[in-house]
Amino acid sequence: MLKLAFQRMLLILGVVGLGVVLIDLVISIAATFPSTTPARVDHVTAGPYHLTISLYTNPANAGYALAFAVAPTQAVDGSLTYQTYSLPGQGVDATPIRATFHADPNVQNGIQGAAEITVKGPWTLQVTVNGSAGQGVANIPITATALPPIPVWLGWSIGFIPFYVLCVFFVMQLSSKKKPASRPGRIEPSTETKSYPV
Repeated sequence: MLKLAFQRMLLILGVVGLGVVLIDLVISIAATFPSTTPARVDHVTAGPYHLTISLYTNPANAGYALAFAVAPTQAVDGSLTYQTYSLPGQGVDATPIRATFHADPNVQNGIQGAAEITVKGPWTLQVTVNGSAGQGVANIPITATALPPIPVWLGWSIGFIPFYVLCVFFVMQLSSKKKPASRPGRIEPSTETKSYPV
């Protein structure tokens, strides 16, 4: 009975763990898709180009992708090509990361993308534009904040889960050794020898 309860407890822990991983996966994927309304809009000049940079989370969440969109504010001859990077600020222990993006189907010469912001602190979204008028660079300052930490009591409780499982395992092992070896309803053969007169 105790073994069955332990197996059910492990099953419940496994399902809860899987649920947490799936929720984190959904949040991470959802962060890469821009919402309908940007949280912040900056009008910048990148050399000869005037751009509108839309950020869909402000401040950015450290450890998640920051969805952004870039669109020229005036008509441009020909097509524009972009390079985008998220650059860590001074004192931030991180490396520059190239952002992923694709053409915006609703805006000519516009792009939509996601910039990785790995740790909290000051960051810069750097957008380099190339077109018929030459090259231009725009830098947009970003502040990344960390999600609130989990409470200390919850952290210790989660950290001690392997210890709890180990204790239950040992209790199960000790209780199985105390049970008699014979099964109910089974007749054990007699070990004593009988002698019959001849």
